[in-house]
Amino acid sequence: MDIEKFKNTIQDCNLNFLVGSGLSVPYFSTLGNIEVLLTELERNKTLSENEKTIVRASILGKYFKTVISKNPQIIDETITDVKRDEVLSNYKNFLVYLNTIVLKRKSTILNKQVNIFTTNIDVFFEKALETSQLEYNDGFYGRFNPIFNLTNFKNSLFKKSLHYDNTSEIPVFNLLKVHGSLTWETDRDNIIYSGLRAINSVQVKFDNVESDLIDFDTSATIDTHFTTEVKGKTILPTYGEFLEEYKKFAVVNPTKEKFQDTILNLQYYELLRLFSNELEKENTILIVFGFSMADEHIREIVTRAANSNPTLTIKVFAYDNSAKLDIEANLKKGSATIRYNNIEVIEIDDTSKHFDFKTFNEEFLKAILDKID
Repeated sequence: MDIEKFKNTIQDCNLNFLVGSGLSVPYFSTLGNIEVLLTELERNKTLSENEKTIVRASILGKYFKTVISKNPQIIDETITDVKRDEVLSNYKNFLVYLNTIVLKRKSTILNKQVNIFTTNIDVFFEKALETSQLEYNDGFYGRFNPIFNLTNFKNSLFKKSLHYDNTSEIPVFNLLKVHGSLTWETDRDNIIYSGLRAINSVQVKFDNVESDLIDFDTSATIDTHFTTEVKGKTILPTYGEFLEEYKKFAVVNPTKEKFQDTILNLQYYELLRLFSNELEKENTILIVFGFSMADEHIREIVTRAANSNPTLTIKVFAYDNSAKLDIEANLKKGSATIRYNNIEVIEIDDTSKHFDFKTFNEEFLKAILDKID
């Protein structure tokens, strides 16, 4: 890795990050095959509707238990959790290093903004930004009834010194959660900020049905595991009650069908359009981390932008060689050859290490920061 070259590129380019669930490991486990299972379930022709309800509740129940229900502990500082603290520390270091890099940026043409596009629905970014006291836009405006609108992004922030009225721009992070967030809730034609209040009511319904759900692991498929396990199970009201309450979450369900709600669907595609527009800008860099490029909508935007914008630089960081091969295979799906050769998949030089979040922060971001005068 040529850190000097990276330093110059980041200093002179519009700065964008695309990050995924890999950042929140080990506090959350990765989605594994949940998206595949839900997609298979939607296409299945052999299961009855009642059986599909049981299977769907089982899959989303596991997603709720392993990912969603653990979010209140992220913001609760009275709870001791080593894994949470480790992940939160990584998020904070990531943001603080970036903030300093952008603050020291010598270019007078570029603004001091960083776009963070993430498919994560958890609240690690918000918690890390607030505890680090960094400035950010999350798309919401208003204090008593915050409403989400894309026009709330891209606001620059300037501050004056107390005594001499010197004005300077300070770094701002634009946090764009393309798959929604557990802090979102729909209210007629708007998305409002709701905190994490929906988790409590869904938890009650989950507790009522948990013992009746089908357990599964990453090797499970609908046609083998679930079609066998669901036979003989009685459809109970608790399955439907859990699924109905689960709809309160204004997030992309982990399935290729994505949003079903009209308002969420609109915001999803508007956020993807904004992502595409940012990649079309001259002299732009996109750094991808903790993201496998398996999401076909996002992958298509990335590869299309790479082919249409020769000034775009895309660096995808892979956890290890196996992940690198998977990412390279995903990038080839459904797209033509990248004509400008401007996408690079990077693995760590030391084969005894992995490119986890901590390593990315220390051996990439901090290494860049150390080279800035």
